[in-house]
Formats: sequence, structure tokens, C-alpha cells
Amino acid sequence: MAAANYQDDDFSDPGYGGSISDTTTIDSAALNYPFEYGRRYHAYMAEKRYGLPNDIAQQDRLLRHHDLIKTRLGGRLILAPIQEHPQRILDLGTGIGLWAIEMADRYPSAEVTGLDLSPPELGESFHNEFDPVNVRYIVDDFEKDWVDANIDLVFGRFLAGSVEDWPRLIQQSYNNLKPGGWAEFQDWDTMVYSTALPAEDFEKSELWTFHRDTVALQESRGRNMRPGPELETWIRQAGFENVRAEKFSLPLGPWVQDDKFEKKVGYKNLLQMLEDISGLGMTLVWGEKASRDQVELRLVDVRKDMCSCAHFKAQYDYYVVYGQKPL
Repeated sequence: MAAANYQDDDFSDPGYGGSISDTTTIDSAALNYPFEYGRRYHAYMAEKRYGLPNDIAQQDRLLRHHDLIKTRLGGRLILAPIQEHPQRILDLGTGIGLWAIEMADRYPSAEVTGLDLSPPELGESFHNEFDPVNVRYIVDDFEKDWVDANIDLVFGRFLAGSVEDWPRLIQQSYNNLKPGGWAEFQDWDTMVYSTALPAEDFEKSELWTFHRDTVALQESRGRNMRPGPELETWIRQAGFENVRAEKFSLPLGPWVQDDKFEKKVGYKNLLQMLEDISGLGMTLVWGEKASRDQVELRLVDVRKDMCSCAHFKAQYDYYVVYGQKPL
């Protein structure tokens, strides 16, 4: 299988610390994926264990997630006012690579690098010659040390549950930006809430308790599942200037009345969440909190609650925070 746009075996990027010689080609150990409970997970640094799978079902959900967030943000990929002709853009946790591809198309002057523990895939194939020539992918851990990256934009989206040390990651982003460069992080508060029911009533639902349990499991592993509300504090503490923070609501289902746009956002969110909960549910299995059969039965009730959107009027909060390194 072709390895287009991936680094050669002996590559060591002067802008990113450490050798990635055994993890950057398509036929490398990064493709020796483990399978558990019917789902596929990343092979490279498998001991770090990002909570969600990387199989085709998850790729489909990430397509929906990308579409959801672009819709919510009015078609914008970023909110930071970066320069017109950036040279280097780094996408942390690139996933299936769509954001990197679209940024490479939008900014042909830039080399856009997508970094992830898994090679970016779409369906049965990897990205190929149809990708923009100015996008590349590296299989590695973005929490490793970077060295003299000299980047114009560092971007991270939906890293909830994947970061062990958020302040360090954001400080490292700051340290490796050019003067005047920007960092933008977009993330969820993954704890759902009801806009219609009192908290004590909503917290009796399977929808709420499922979120409570999956969030608690990841946080017991030192992974923050609710980073969105803290992003602004971390970015300010790192030394950024011109910091801006925005919060967006993401309804769960098309329950918002008399607003076609909000209905569309809610419908798209419901579709991607219905796909997401299977992968989230399996974290309770390998976290030894429940058997697979118990989780599958529980998910039946979670899906019922998700589809009862008119009753719960549930939603999430999504945060976009960006800041500039002083000139």
C-alpha cells in the first residue's frame, strides 16, 4: 500500500523532537492494530491507550464530528486571525486528517502537518495523491518534546480524554510558535446537561449516568474529559496575548423550536453521538467497570434517552479559545 505524504523511515523532524523512524510508514508497526470487544484501537504507543477506537465506524463518526463543528462555527475551520500566508501549521490529534486537508487547501503557502497516534484513514484507504501536496502526517505522540518548531499556528480540536498534561501541552505550543504566531484549541465539556429538567431529575436518566461513568473512568486515568471550560486559563497562564474565548452550545437532537439552524446542529450532533457511545461504552469494559453484555444492554437505554430529545432538551458546551505569542 502506498505511503504517500508520510515521512520516510529514517526521518527525524528538526521541528519536532525525537526520531519517529519506526512509526511513520504505512507498513510499519503502527498498523499492527489490536482488536478488543469488536473494535480496533491504535497500535503505536498502545500502552498510552487513547480511549476511543480508530476503526471504520469511528472514522465515520469523525467525519460527522468534523461536519458538526464546521456547521456550528459557520463554515470556519479556525477563529484565530492568523496571517494571510502562514508557513507552518501543526494539527495535534489530526484523526482522519480532514481539518489538515482543508487547511492545506485554504493556505497553499503553508506546510500543514497532522500528528496522531494512528495514521489518518478514510474508509479502507489511507490518504493518497489526491491530498494537497502541502499536507503531511506523522505518527507520533504530540505530548513528546518539540524542538525549535517555529510554527505559525498550533491547532488542537477534541483532545478530551487524550491529554495527560494540558498545561504542559499548551506551554509547549507557546514555546514553539514564531513570535506573532497563534494557538487555537477547541474542545468540549463532555458532560451533558438538560435545559428543561431540574438537575436532580435529569441525573436519574441513563443518558446522564452513562456520561458520568465514562467521564469518571477517563479522569481516574488522569485524562480530563471536560477540558473546554479550562482552556482559557491554561492559555493565559502560558503567556499568550490577545486571548479570546467563545462558548457554543451543541444541542443533542433537533429539539430547538423555530430555529432551523439550531435544529440542523442538533440533528448532526445526535447522529455523531449515537455512533460515539459504542466506543465510549467499551471503555467501561476494558476499564473493568462492566462486562460487554452489560454495556450493550445499557447502551440500548442510552440511545432511547438520546432520541427523547424533546423531553430532555439536552446539550453540551463547546469552547474555542485562541491566543497569540507576543511579537
